[in-house]
Amino acid sequence: MIRNYLKIAWRNLIKQKVSTIINVLGLSIGISACLIIYMTASFELSYDNFHQDKNRIFRVVSEIDNFSGGMEYMPEINYFSAIAIRKQFTGVDKLAVFFNYYAKITVPQAGVQSKIFESGDPTKDPSDIIIAEPQYFDIFKYTWLAGNAATALNGPLRVVLTESKARTYFGSLPSDEVIGKTVIYNDSLRLTVSGIVKDYDINTNIIFKDFISFSTIPNSFLKNIPTFQCLTHPDKPSWSDYIQEFVKLSKGATPTQIEAQTAPLIKMTKQYMAGQTNRKTEIHLQSLSDVHFNANYGNDFYTRQASLPALYGLMGIAVFILIIASINFINLSSAQSIRRAKEIGIRKVLGSSRASLILQFLSETFIITVFAVVISLLIVNPVISAFKAFIPNGVALNLLSPSLIIFLILIILFTSLLAGFYPAKVLSSYLPVQSLKGQQKSNQKSYLLRGLIVFQFTVSLVFIIGTIIISNQIHYIINKDMGFNKDAIVNININGNYSDAKRDVIVEKIRQLAGVEKVSIGRQPPAVNNSSPGFFRRKDNNATILSDERFADENYVPLYGLKLLAGRNLTNTVKADSVNEFLITESCAKQLGFKTPADAIGHIVESGYIFKTNFRAYGTGPVVGVLADFHNQSLYAPPGPVEIIGSIKNGTLISIKLSSKNKQWSDYKNTIAGIESQWKEIYPDKKFYCSFFDKTIASFYEKDQRTGQIMNAAMLIAIFISCMGLFGLVTFTAEQRKKEIGIRKVLGASVANVATMLAKEFVVLIGISFLIASPIAWYFMHQWLQGFAFRVSISLWVFALAGFSTVFITLITISYQSINAALANPVKSLKTE
Repeated sequence: MIRNYLKIAWRNLIKQKVSTIINVLGLSIGISACLIIYMTASFELSYDNFHQDKNRIFRVVSEIDNFSGGMEYMPEINYFSAIAIRKQFTGVDKLAVFFNYYAKITVPQAGVQSKIFESGDPTKDPSDIIIAEPQYFDIFKYTWLAGNAATALNGPLRVVLTESKARTYFGSLPSDEVIGKTVIYNDSLRLTVSGIVKDYDINTNIIFKDFISFSTIPNSFLKNIPTFQCLTHPDKPSWSDYIQEFVKLSKGATPTQIEAQTAPLIKMTKQYMAGQTNRKTEIHLQSLSDVHFNANYGNDFYTRQASLPALYGLMGIAVFILIIASINFINLSSAQSIRRAKEIGIRKVLGSSRASLILQFLSETFIITVFAVVISLLIVNPVISAFKAFIPNGVALNLLSPSLIIFLILIILFTSLLAGFYPAKVLSSYLPVQSLKGQQKSNQKSYLLRGLIVFQFTVSLVFIIGTIIISNQIHYIINKDMGFNKDAIVNININGNYSDAKRDVIVEKIRQLAGVEKVSIGRQPPAVNNSSPGFFRRKDNNATILSDERFADENYVPLYGLKLLAGRNLTNTVKADSVNEFLITESCAKQLGFKTPADAIGHIVESGYIFKTNFRAYGTGPVVGVLADFHNQSLYAPPGPVEIIGSIKNGTLISIKLSSKNKQWSDYKNTIAGIESQWKEIYPDKKFYCSFFDKTIASFYEKDQRTGQIMNAAMLIAIFISCMGLFGLVTFTAEQRKKEIGIRKVLGASVANVATMLAKEFVVLIGISFLIASPIAWYFMHQWLQGFAFRVSISLWVFALAGFSTVFITLITISYQSINAALANPVKSLKTE
C-alpha cells in the first residue's frame, strides 16, 4: 500500500512540474540553512566536552575595578591568591598554574643547520607554549607516547611536546628517540625533551603543544623577567603578579562553595596592594564551556571565543527560514487544491477514506522533502566554501556522523508534517458532491493562507530592517573620525628578538624610498582592539589612574595626525635609551587633576606598575604636550586616557605613511614591494608581513560584519522563499476568482483594473506585515546598538525604505500572474455557467 502511495505521489509531482520545482527549491534552501547552522552549532558546542571530569574543571578568573566606573575582566589571578587557594581552600582536588610564553625556537641538528621557528605576534597570534606546573597533567589528561605524567615536568629545564610539535622539530624520529633531545627557546634557554603526548584531535581551546617545567623559571634567566618575578616573593600579592590557573574540584564541591571562601583572601590582597581597600575585586570560577563563549575573559593568549547569543540567533534564523519554506509549500499546495478537487471527489466516491487521502498527500510531501534534503546535502559544502569568512574552520559535512543522520531524519519527518499536514487535512475534507461540482468553500482557508503570507513577510521585513541598520552602523564605525589619520598608513611588526640597531637601519632605508612620506617607530598604533591599561601617576600628589600607554618617537604625532592642544611634540627620541618626555591626552590630564591642558605642561609623571606595596616606575619624565582625545580602542567603548612615552627602546612597530596625492593602488603596491625588498636585505630569514592601518581598524568589527553578512543572507533567503509563497497565493486567488474576473471584463474592466484589483489585497497584506515587523525590528536593533558607545540613530527612513522595497518586490512577484489572469479570455472562465 505504501508503495502504491509513493507511486501515485510521484506521478502527481511529475504532472505538476512547476509547483514541484518551486517546492523542492524552497525547502532545499530552508533545509540547507538549517543543516549548516546545525553543523556550526554542534561544532561550537562540542568544545572541550571530551575531558574527563569536565564538570569539575574550572579556570580561576578575576574582576577588578578599572577606576572608571567599570570592571576589568581578567582570565587570571595574582600568584599570591593562586598559592593561597592551594593551601587554604577546601573542595579543591587539583590546582595548576601556568604562564604563557612567546619564543623563537631553535632545534640543533647534527651536521646540518639548526631549524629555526620564529615566535608569533603576541598581539594577534595565539601562543601554544606554556610554562606549567606538573599538576597540569593531573587536570588535563593526555595519552603519553613517551615519558610519563608523574615525572616529566618534575625537574628544571625540561619540556614536554605534543606529537605534532615533535614531528615539526625532529621530523619522523620515533617518540622514544625524541626523549633527551635539546630544544632552545629564545637563543639561550636550553631544554631537554622529557615527554611526548598525543595531540587533542577534538575541538578544544587547550591548544598547548610545548609544556616547559615550572621549576625552569628560578633556574634560568626567566627569573629576571618582571612577568615571572612573583615566584621570588610568593608571600605578598601585587597588581602585576598575574598568572593563569585551572582547578579541579573535589567530588561534590561546587563553584559557589569555593567562591564563598575568597572574601578573606581578597581583603588581605587589597591591604597588601598599596592600601587600595576600596578597589572592588572579585574572584570567580569559570567553567570549561564558558571559556569558549565568554568574551569578557577572552583576552588570554589561546582561546577562540564564540558568541553564544549569536549562536542562538543563528538557530532562530534557521527555524524561521524552515518555517517560511514550509509555509511556502502550504501556499503552493493550496493553490493547486481546486485543480485536484474532482480527483478527491472521485477517490471518495470509489471508497477512499480520509485517513488514506491524508497519507497520500503526506507521501507527496515526504518525497519532495527527501529530494530537498538530497539537494541540500549536495550544496552544503559549496555554500560553506562561499561563506567561509564567518563559518568556523573545521565545520564540515560528515554523512557518517550518527548525530547528523538523526538530525536529517528528524528534519525530514518534521518538515513533511509541518508542510504537508494542513494541505492534506484540507484536501481530504472536501465533500464528494461539492468536489465534483467545483463548489468548495474556501474563505476560511483563504484567511489562513493570507495569515501565513503576513507571517512570511513579517519575518522578511525584520531581516530587511535589521540588515539596513547593521549596514549603517558598520559603515559609521569604520568611517567615523577617530581623532587620527588611518588612510595610506602601513604597519610592520618586528619580532622583539631582533636588535634595535637592525630596526633603525631598515627604518632609514624605508625613509629613503620614493612614495614614502613619513616613518615612525613605536610599539602600538593609536587604536588597538584589546586595550590593557597600566598604572600612570602624577608624581607631586601621587594621583594614580589606569591609562593606555604608547611608546613612540617624534614622528608618531605628525604621521597619525594627532592634534596638539597645549605644549609641544616629543623631541628627538632616536638615540634615547630611557624615557624622558610624555605626551598625554586631555582626558588623561583631567583624571590626573589638571583643570586645563596647559596646566599639565611641565609636571612630572610616572608610568609603571604596583609591586607589592610600592609603585615601580619604568618611565619618569615631564609632560611636554597634551593631545586631543582620540579613540584608543574600538567604538564599543568611549575614548580612554592615553599617555605616549617618548622612547623607542625595544620599539617593535614601524608605521609608514605612504604618499597619497594623485596615487593609484598600483603605486601603493610598488612602494610596498620596495619596502619588502629592503626588508629581505635586513631580515633575510624572516617573512615580510605588513597591514594597512585602516584595514586593522575595520578588523575590530569583524564579528559585526559577519552578523551583517548573515543578516544579508537570511534576508535574501527569506524574501526569495516568501515571494515564491506569494506567487502561489496569487495563483490560488486568480484561480478562485477567475469567473469574477471574467464578469468584470465582460462589463468593461480593463487589464489595468483587473491587475490593480488583484494586487491591492497583497499590498494590504504587506502593510499589515510592516506594522507588525517595525516594532519587533526596532526593539532588537535598539538592543544590539547598545553594545556601541558610538552608534547611529534608528531613523524613520529605514522603515520607509524597507516598506517600499517590500512593496516593490511584491508587485514584481505578482505582476505576471495578475496580468496573465487579466488577459484571460472571459468566455473560457464563464462557459460553465
